[in-house]
Amino acid sequence: MNPVAAFFFSCILGCGLYINKYVLSILGFRYPTIFQGWQTLTGLIIYKLLTFASKSDFKLASIDRPAFISLLPGFLFFTTSLIASSKALAGVPIPIFVSVYNTLPASIYLLDRVLPDHPPVGPLQFGSAVTTLVSGGILVLSQIGLDFSDSAYFWLVVGVVCSAAYCLHCRIADARYASWDRLYYNSIFSVIVLAPASFYLEEAFEALNFHHDRQELFLAGCIASAMLGAAANLYSVRLKQDEYFGPVQHLALGVTALLSPLLFTTDLPVWQWCLVVINVVAAVPIPSHVSKDEDEANFPGIIQDF
Repeated sequence: MNPVAAFFFSCILGCGLYINKYVLSILGFRYPTIFQGWQTLTGLIIYKLLTFASKSDFKLASIDRPAFISLLPGFLFFTTSLIASSKALAGVPIPIFVSVYNTLPASIYLLDRVLPDHPPVGPLQFGSAVTTLVSGGILVLSQIGLDFSDSAYFWLVVGVVCSAAYCLHCRIADARYASWDRLYYNSIFSVIVLAPASFYLEEAFEALNFHHDRQELFLAGCIASAMLGAAANLYSVRLKQDEYFGPVQHLALGVTALLSPLLFTTDLPVWQWCLVVINVVAAVPIPSHVSKDEDEANFPGIIQDF
C-alpha cells in the first residue's frame, strides 16, 4: 500500500471519528436520523458529482427489480448500522467504541476459519482475533444491567451486529454490484428512509429548536463530518483491495482511541484501559472484514493510483 495513501486515510478516519464525537457528545446534537441523513445526503451529492465529472471512471451498474430485492437486506443493515453507531458514539467513550467495533473483523475472521474450504489459519491472526473478541466482549458484558436496553452500549452492540450482517450479506448479494455501486445505492436508500423517519420520530422538529452557544462550531463540525465520511468511504473502496488495508485501518483506529483522552473526558477504570490497550494492539494484525471486489476495473479511476 502507498504509505502516503495509508497516512492520509488514517488521518481522515481519526479526524472523522473525533469530529463526530464532538458534535454528538460535546455539542449534544443527539438526533441520529438528522445527523446521519445529512451525512449520507452530502455523500450522495459528492458521489453524484463524481459520476457527472468522470462517467468513464465512476461507472454505475443500473439497478433492476431482482437486483433491488437482492440488495434490500444490505440497504437495511447499512442504514440501521449508521443510526446505531451514531447513538452509541454519542454516549460511549471512543476507546470503548473502537474496542467493541474491533470485534467485528475478529468475528468475521474466526467465522471464515470454521467454514469448509477455509483459507489457511495464521497463528498470529487467529490469536489476535480471539484476544480482540474476548476483550471486546468483556467490555460489553461489564455494562449489562437492568437499563442495558436503554443504554448506548445496547446501540453499540446493535451497530456491530448490523455491520457484521451487512458484510456477510455482501458476499451473497447480486454479484453484478461492486463496492462503488453498493456505496452509491446504500446512500440513496438511507436518504429516502431517514428523511421520513426523522419526521415520524419527531427528531426533525426537535432539531429545528437546537441552538448551541457556538453555533458556528456546530455548523463547521457537521460539514466536516460529512465531507470526511464521504472521503473515507471513497478511499475504502480502493484501499480495501490491498492486503494491508485491515492492519492500517485497525492501527489508525487504535491510535485514535488511545489519543482520544487528550481531547475528550474519558473516565475509565484501570482494568478497562488495560482491556482497551490489549484490544487495539491485538486487532492490528487481523485482516479486513470487508470483502474484496473481483473486478478491479470497476474501481473509481480517481483513486486507482493509491
